[in-house]
Amino acid sequence: MQFYLKPEGGTRVLFSVLDSLGKTAYEVTGEYTSFGSRYVLRGPGGAAAARLNGVNLPGSFRYSAAAGSRRIRIKIKPDSVHRPVQFKGARWRFRGSVTTRSFDVVEDLPHGRPFVVMTHSRCWNGHGDCYAVTVAREADVALALCVAVAVDCAILGGCISPVPAG
Repeated sequence: MQFYLKPEGGTRVLFSVLDSLGKTAYEVTGEYTSFGSRYVLRGPGGAAAARLNGVNLPGSFRYSAAAGSRRIRIKIKPDSVHRPVQFKGARWRFRGSVTTRSFDVVEDLPHGRPFVVMTHSRCWNGHGDCYAVTVAREADVALALCVAVAVDCAILGGCISPVPAG
C-alpha cells in the first residue's frame, strides 16, 4: 500500500496521510504537554486507528505506539551512527538514514531472510513536497505510519516538547 505523508502547518493536524490516489486516508493530530506529546492517527470519519505518545530525553526520543492490541516502543537517537532507531514489541529493524528520512523497516523472519515491512523516502510529485511510505502488509499500516511520524518528528525537533529538568 502506497501512502504520502505530508507535513501540515496547522495547530492540530500535524500530518496528512494521502492514499495512492491523493485522497486523505489518515490525519495525524496531536497535542503537547510539558512532558512530551500525544498523537492520534485518525482514519476516515475521525476514528482513532493508532495512538503515539512521545517524550524528548537528552539525545533521544522515546515513543510508544498502539494500534488495536499491537504495541511497540520506538527509541530514536538521531546522532547515533549504529542503530539510530530501535524497536521493542516487534522483531523490526531499522535500515537507512534518520537524517535524510530515507529508510526501511525490516522484520527478521525465522528462516533468515528479512521481510521489508515499510519504506520511507522523500518524493516530489503531484502531492507536493512529501514522503512516500510503502507498507507491505495491511495489518502493519497503522504502526508503520506511527514509525514514519516518530522519525519525522524527531528530525523536525519541533513536534515534541522537551522534558523539564529538575
